[in-house]
Amino acid sequence: MRRLAFSFRLRLDFSAPVQKHHYTLRCLPADAPHQRVLSAALRVEPESRAVTSADACGRFDFGCIAPAHTGFEALAEGCVLSALEEGETAAPDWQLGPYRMFTPLTAPGPSIRRLNEELAAGTQVDTLAAGIMELLRDRFVYLPGSTHALTTAEEAAVALRGVCQDESHIMLSLLRLRGVPCRYAVGYMLGEGSTHAWVELLHEGRWIGLDPTNHRAVGDEYIRVSVGRDAGDCPVNRGVFFGGASQVSESTVRVWEAQSPDGSTEMRRERK
Repeated sequence: MRRLAFSFRLRLDFSAPVQKHHYTLRCLPADAPHQRVLSAALRVEPESRAVTSADACGRFDFGCIAPAHTGFEALAEGCVLSALEEGETAAPDWQLGPYRMFTPLTAPGPSIRRLNEELAAGTQVDTLAAGIMELLRDRFVYLPGSTHALTTAEEAAVALRGVCQDESHIMLSLLRLRGVPCRYAVGYMLGEGSTHAWVELLHEGRWIGLDPTNHRAVGDEYIRVSVGRDAGDCPVNRGVFFGGASQVSESTVRVWEAQSPDGSTEMRRERK
């Protein structure tokens, strides 16, 4: 169990002024059996009043910026107590259908099925998951910029390169081929970088997190922000606006062990 403070910053730059910008952000975590949120705050510029809500995927904040603007920035900060339990109790079996079904991003094709043939047949869930992570560790090349947000598991399996989203989608596809309920998770990891994705699978009635990119179980270094069937359910930012503009986005994440319950001392130091 750790007390983890986090800071997430998102910056959007528009090529021309836009207005009536409606945004939805999934960047702040929510309480769950494995984590407790000690503090959480969101600041948006241009200044906007964000409304907080929640759905099956987690917490989200939404709002609207009516005046014309050429930039948008969101800063999310907080502190979480992590790894309170090993896994979250799953819903009754009859409610798990969405996590058994393929989606457009996880549907298997010939390359996924060839990978599936390399895995031992009839294995238990834990050894199956370990086998998938070993296969990805040996065959998959982590290469930022080689894929995009809409790259499917099959496309990533053809090239066997990409980022954490792609490895997670391949793992979801392989698990669902064997009938294992599983879901896509997004959040933050201890250190500096960007948002991270991993897989949660159902094992003995509980959701267990596995990180195929780092070939390990999800533990006290992780903060979960959202879960869903695939990456399409868990976008950090989604929005619409009026104006003929293109946009460039940039985001950064920092997670560190906090000394105070809300991580406030470290957060003030970071902003200097």
